[in-house]
Amino acid sequence: MVCRKPGLTVDEQINQILDRLYAHADRIGELATELDQIDGSPGSSVLQVVRVFEHPDGEDADLTSPAEGLQILPGQHQLLGWHLDARALDFLRRAHAELDIDGYAYG
Repeated sequence: MVCRKPGLTVDEQINQILDRLYAHADRIGELATELDQIDGSPGSSVLQVVRVFEHPDGEDADLTSPAEGLQILPGQHQLLGWHLDARALDFLRRAHAELDIDGYAYG
């Protein structure tokens, strides 16, 4: 299953995938457990996020409401920050899934 919509944060991408998979989390977990027992090693279930940042200079910073005490650096890519909410963590637990996130920048 793939989410290729540009301009989303990691958590927004994961939520789009979870909208389709969440109802099946327990079944995915059962299958992952069965496959792990057959293979003899864990890791059959993985939620993998691969992101490509194509603009080497980052994006224009939104300075309308910066976090107090923090400074946005010039050229910093604005989609780097992300978090997993309770729903995403519950899905990973129920699906017996690992989370793998990779990011690539061209430049």
